[in-house]
Amino acid sequence: MNAPQRVPTTAVREPAPQETQLLRQLVSVQGRDPGGFSAALLPSGSISVRSPAAAAFYPLDGWTHRFVRHLHQGYFDPRALAQPTPRAN
Repeated sequence: MNAPQRVPTTAVREPAPQETQLLRQLVSVQGRDPGGFSAALLPSGSISVRSPAAAAFYPLDGWTHRFVRHLHQGYFDPRALAQPTPRAN
């Protein structure tokens, strides 16, 4: 009889409910819709934060400070499509 297979611990997992709530609050405070944001804890000990427009990876220690700075700088905002500039002949 075969022994049960172990699931590797290298799988990405959802953050704790407190971290998810913190992420939503940080996004809301900046005047953005938290519905498009998600986070995942990575086996490397970092957190991945994604929005429809961007993704970033932060070490768990101090991730909120870095995330808020990027959020404030517009890193997670959708980028406007660049309009082609007319070329001079």
